[in-house]
Amino acid sequence: MMTLYPRLSDAEGRILLKQIRLQNVDTLARDARLDHPRIYAPTGGIPASREHLEAVAGAIRQCAKAYGYPHFIDDATGGFDRALAAVVFEDTDMAPAEAAAPEVWTYMATRLVPDVVMWRWQPKHNDKRWIGRGLVRHTFGRLWWQAYALGVAAGDGRDYALLNSLSEADLNQIFERRSIGGTPPLARALVSELADVRVAASGLARRAVVRDVTKRVCRLIPFTSFLALDEPQIRVRLHDLVTESLTALAATR
Repeated sequence: MMTLYPRLSDAEGRILLKQIRLQNVDTLARDARLDHPRIYAPTGGIPASREHLEAVAGAIRQCAKAYGYPHFIDDATGGFDRALAAVVFEDTDMAPAEAAAPEVWTYMATRLVPDVVMWRWQPKHNDKRWIGRGLVRHTFGRLWWQAYALGVAAGDGRDYALLNSLSEADLNQIFERRSIGGTPPLARALVSELADVRVAASGLARRAVVRDVTKRVCRLIPFTSFLALDEPQIRVRLHDLVTESLTALAATR
């Protein structure tokens, strides 16, 4: 059975966030607490034990230490995000239904490991990094969904190579469109095609290609049931869309 996590509403999270912003990383790490209102999803699953929450918090902080936590943030923030995506996905033991609940991620960012969120985004203070509503910008929620959609089975584990093939901004273009990012085979096929060498060889800005192709996919979705296709068939469809996009953008360059 999957693990169920404590939940904090947007309002509760924002109250905590006002207090968090008055502190620094060291203070947040020292004062971080696991206590919470015991609110869980009314579905099957096992509520996370204190030991499990401590283990998740420890794994997240250990991952951050490889990138300078708590003293500084390494310039390679993309590398940290990619490494953290695998940790958040594998160590939390969440089902997609649980990961879709914004209150879970609000709890994790404002109560479980607020110090890591502060460290990752300092000196920026965008509420979306803390409050789970939307998930596309949330420090942990967005990474869980990226790892879920783009990770592929490999032996006894999962291969997250696709996570490294596009920039964070390009991945946002895909995952903020839930009709794409919420369909793992479609998301994997799209990222694979966008990371193909022919896109780089075209001489076109990758960002422009990503934006154009995602628009084309969104226009195709109402007329195509991608869930009824296997992954090789989806790759063929998206290969053609990328070709169309490259041709159109090259003509207008």
